[in-house]
Order: sequence, then C-alpha cells, then structure tokens
Amino acid sequence: MGLFAALSNSISGASAQSLALNNISGNIANTQTAGFKTTETHFADLLAQTEGGTQPAGGVGSSTRNTLNIQGTVQSTGVSTNLAISGNGYFIVRENNGTTDSPDFTGETGYTRRGDFAPDASGYLTNGAGYYLFAGPSATTPVQVPTGANTLSSLAVSPAGTLTGTAADGSPVALGSLTLAQFGLQDNLTSLDGGTYVANGRSGTPSYGLNGATLTPGSVEQSNAGISDQFSKMIETQQAYTANTKVMSTTDQMLQDAIAMYT
Repeated sequence: MGLFAALSNSISGASAQSLALNNISGNIANTQTAGFKTTETHFADLLAQTEGGTQPAGGVGSSTRNTLNIQGTVQSTGVSTNLAISGNGYFIVRENNGTTDSPDFTGETGYTRRGDFAPDASGYLTNGAGYYLFAGPSATTPVQVPTGANTLSSLAVSPAGTLTGTAADGSPVALGSLTLAQFGLQDNLTSLDGGTYVANGRSGTPSYGLNGATLTPGSVEQSNAGISDQFSKMIETQQAYTANTKVMSTTDQMLQDAIAMYT
C-alpha cells in the first residue's frame, strides 16, 4: 500500500470519470433524438487487499446502465403516422435487409420507443433510424398505409390497439391491430443503434399487448435527456476528474521526493 496504491486509485478514478463524460456527451448529443434513453454511469468501490485491521480505501470501477424505465415527454408533431407510447412497451421493428424493390424483413426482431414513423415509397412505416414497424411478432410485412393522392390525413388508435386511418378523401382505412412488446427486465435489453434493442437471456422473452400502455398518434416520445441535468453532471464529472489528476501529480511529486532521498 502507500503511494503506489494512491496512484493506482487516482488512475482508476480518472478512468471512471472519462467513461462518465463519454456517456454524458452522448446524452447531450441526443437531447433532440426521438425516443432516446440516457446512458448513466454506475460507480462501485474496489476494496484494496489487506492482511487485516483497518480497510484502506481502494479504487473505483465503472459501468453503464440504460434508463429504459424513464418516460420521455410526449410531444405532438402533427404527422399523422407518428406514434408515441405512454407506459410500458416497445414497438416491434425490423430492418430491411433487401432493397426498396425487393425488401427482406427476415432479420432479427428489434424493439424501440422511437415512434417517428413515416411511409416509404411503398407505404411501409419506417422510423427515423430506418427500422420498419410490425403490427405483431408473427407479422411478415410492415404496417402499410396508402400513399400518393389518397395518403392518410389522420390516424386513430383504439384502447385495444386497432389502427384506423382517414384518407385524404375522407374515407376510413382499416390498418389492422398494433401490439407492443413488454419486458419484465427491460433494463437488461441489448442496445443497437437508432434507439433499438434486442432481447437476451437476462431481459427474458417479451409478452405482447398494451396492458395499460396507450398509443398517441400524431406524436412522438421525446428524449429523456435534459440539457440542464446533463450539464450539471458534466460539471461534477470535470471536478472529479481534475481532483483525480491532482492526486496523480501530488503522488508523482512525493515519489520523486522519496527517490531523491536515496540518490
């Protein structure tokens, strides 16, 4: 123990604060990204090895965790095909692994809160990250709406998830029923890009339905990252990082003083 342990502790502290700053920078960058969930930094103390007696302070370990259980603000967009979830649940989405003319939706099933859906050239609903909306786990093609002159002017969702559109000419358009995927351990989902997640052994398999959640058409769930909150965390992180570098420089000077005593 002693000076070398102090140096090791301060290095682990600076490294942990570097990870925190990386997460904060990503959160700030995505404050305007629909459905974005912040990534928080979790710190855990690392006890130093000792032969007995008083336990000296050790270093720190760091890890990241999602905030999938924190709801973002639902904001009206005026875009009829946008959808926002209030409550527990995720849209079922897949990527197009083919082309526009020959789509292929046989890839991995993803789950997202990002509901800024809009029709592509074929009328399939896709969000801003490029993921296509599916009505349920057994659906083989994405939700499709009319395009061209008779595009949707509005969209309604019943409490049971039934989608009904109103075309530009005023006629009703039945679009089927939409279900959500819900997880008991959602914080364990594996992150992909574009605010999309996949299930794993720790998250468990999803159940399907609304089960108390509601869908609001013409709206999207905003990012749950707040600028003021992230700036406060950034200032705290900067101060902690600077303090750790001060410990490094002080320890280095003390080591040099100790070496000089024997030279």
